[in-house]
Amino acid sequence: MCNASDILQSSVLFWTLSFIPATILPYLALGLLSTSFIIYGLRYSCPAVTLDRLENTITAVEDSILIHAKAKCMRDYLALVEAETRFLRTKLAVSRLHSRLLEARSMSGWKNYLRAILTISRALAMLEREVRDIQTSLLVLIEAAQQESI
Repeated sequence: MCNASDILQSSVLFWTLSFIPATILPYLALGLLSTSFIIYGLRYSCPAVTLDRLENTITAVEDSILIHAKAKCMRDYLALVEAETRFLRTKLAVSRLHSRLLEARSMSGWKNYLRAILTISRALAMLEREVRDIQTSLLVLIEAAQQESI
């Protein structure tokens, strides 16, 4: 059901749009689209979001893949222990970066804050690669154990 205020608002909108030349609309749409992509990119690479994503990946590796690898890969115990040690070191490094990120929020001076955030972002990117590498090595161990049992 339409009421009078909806009709009035839509007619005012169309009346206002009629004054905008037709040649500017594609540029306006392109500007809005590029602005939204830039905002999405900045939001995706924000250290807090990256840290949350990394912690979720660590939880997934710890809760499922590592437990499954411990149950299946007892023949290749040395490789399993090495992967678990790497995983625990990475988990400790993520925890330290989390505390550094919390400390950076209370820093005085925007130059120090920006320098700390850039350093933390680089370290988080390295740790994301490390967690993916550990995850891949654990999955390879599980696959090798399943191939040996066949």
